[in-house]
Formats: sequence, structure tokens, C-alpha cells
Amino acid sequence: MSTNRLFYLPMVIAILVVTACAPQTVVPPEATSAPATSAPAATEPVSATSTMPALEASPTVFEGRLLFSRFIEASHTFTGMFVAQTDGSAETAVPLPWTEGGGRWSRSGTEIAVPTLLADERVGTAIIATDGTVMRVLSIPDPTLNLACTSWSRDDTRLACEAWDDADPSRNGIYTVRASDGADLQRLTNPPAGQHDLPGDYSSAGQFVFTRHPGDEGPGPLMLVDANGGEPRLLYDGPMGDPGRFSPDGRLILTSSNGSLMVIGLDGAVLHKIGIEGSVAFGPVWSPDGTRIAFSLTTAGLFAADIYISLPDGTDRQRVTNTADNEIAVDWGVGSE
Repeated sequence: MSTNRLFYLPMVIAILVVTACAPQTVVPPEATSAPATSAPAATEPVSATSTMPALEASPTVFEGRLLFSRFIEASHTFTGMFVAQTDGSAETAVPLPWTEGGGRWSRSGTEIAVPTLLADERVGTAIIATDGTVMRVLSIPDPTLNLACTSWSRDDTRLACEAWDDADPSRNGIYTVRASDGADLQRLTNPPAGQHDLPGDYSSAGQFVFTRHPGDEGPGPLMLVDANGGEPRLLYDGPMGDPGRFSPDGRLILTSSNGSLMVIGLDGAVLHKIGIEGSVAFGPVWSPDGTRIAFSLTTAGLFAADIYISLPDGTDRQRVTNTADNEIAVDWGVGSE
């Protein structure tokens, strides 16, 4: 069993923090949301440098709750997963069923999907409550696959999974399962030999976004596929550090590249590119109503990210956490309790 196969997201974050150059703030022309037949080349439009704003003394409390993890790069381990209000108050630890954080809210905000270790030493998925209570552990209807399933469908009925088979790499890819019990296993992507697909997010219109990477490390291009299966298409041919999150209306995708946040239309056009000079931003997610985004931000070269919130164009930034820890894998769920 090769559990380190699961730890792809932290490896991407490490690469971003070390290699990202001073990012820029870019606001290209408005783009339509109609799908394109091919993705544009990853070219940089004219940009203007952004600087870090002063920290607001009293951040605004927005609707919903943040879920995030703390990660130690030196030992490559999670120290915990936490829930907090959007101003950082009322932080509460979420006991984990295994050593891995990086869980994600269900759309209803009542459950969290997080990786766990099964009795047969394969990596699987646990569905837990915010107090850490294990509500169910999903079975794997296959004798050799590992399935880490954390991407919820819009109706919470299915989960998309990072899947791998230690004995047969040709079976690696993205699969989906029924969220209630892990049954009804369906393969969604079949990456070429030597490449790796990392699950992103379901759209309200029935699409799924993901990134395809060379080997097990390094950024890769952004891809789209029908959530019911089919041939993926290239959306943006650039070094994407995150597999993408759809806006609630399904028209925009939020991701990151080279330490800058990016908002991309369904035609592959970059609507916003948000960077902070000397810093690395990554792991962005939408608020449930699509009016704000949350993300991790750290000084280039340091593994000590804090969580921030801003408007989707990067303005009105507010700091949520202010610790010496490395806070990653933020997710924004509905509800307040």
C-alpha cells in the first residue's frame, strides 16, 4: 500500500511556495461563457503590480463557515482540521478519523468528506460531522483501488475521487461513487500513461473540472469533462496549481497558477488574475453565494500560509487567520452552526 500517493495537493503547494515568482494583478477584457473548441495558450496580458493591503482591525463576518487544515511541510503531516467563522472567530478543531486533513463540506454544510485508512490498508473515505463523529465509512466496490473521495456533486448524491491502484497504474484516474455508501463506482477520466488527474469540482450545469499533471508532481493544465463521462477537453493550457472550483452559477472557474489566483471563463479566457508581490496565493474557493472567495496566502519561500477572504477580483481583502502555522485546503460551507 502506498499512502503517500494521496498527498498530491500538499506537494503542489510546496512547489508553488518555492518556485512562484512575484505575481501580478491582471484584469483582462470581459469574456463570454460559451464553451470553446480549444483552449487558449497561456499568455500573459498587460498587468499592474499589486501590493499587500493593511490588515483590517474588524473583519466582516460573512454567511457560512470555513473549513481548513494545518500542515507541516518539513514532516509532510497534517496537525489538524478546523472550522471557524469567516472572520476567524469561534475556531474549533475537527477530530480526524486518520492522519489526513483536506476535507471538504457537503453542499448542505452538514457533512465533511475526508480521507481515511481502511482495515485492509487502502486509502478510502470517511464522512464525518463537524464534531468529528464518523457518520459512515464508504466501502470500495473494487478489490485493489484506493479511493479518496472529497468532491461533492451539487445535490450531494455523488462524490468524485482521486483513485489509484498500486499494482496497476493504468487504472489510475478520477472515479465517482454514491455518497451514501460508496457504491456505483464509475470511471470519469483515464489519463495517459505517466500522467495524473486531480479532481476539482462539479458545476451546476453537469460539468466537472480537473487538472492533468505529468507524473505525480508539478502543475498541469486545466481540463473539463461531462460529469456523466466522455472525452475531456483542454480548458486552459497553463501550469495550474489547483484543480479548480466552479462558481455557484457554473459560469466561472477559480484556480491558481504560479502563485496568483485566477478566475477563468468556460471559454478558457482569464477574467481576473490576482497576485500579491512577494507572496504566493493558492487553494481558492467560492463563498456559497459566489460573492466572495477564500484562499491561502504566504510569503514566497515560506510554508506559513494564512487564510484570507476577498472579492472575486482580489479587492477588499480581509485576513481570517494570523498564526505561525501553515493553513491550507480552505473550504467555504453554508450555515453557521
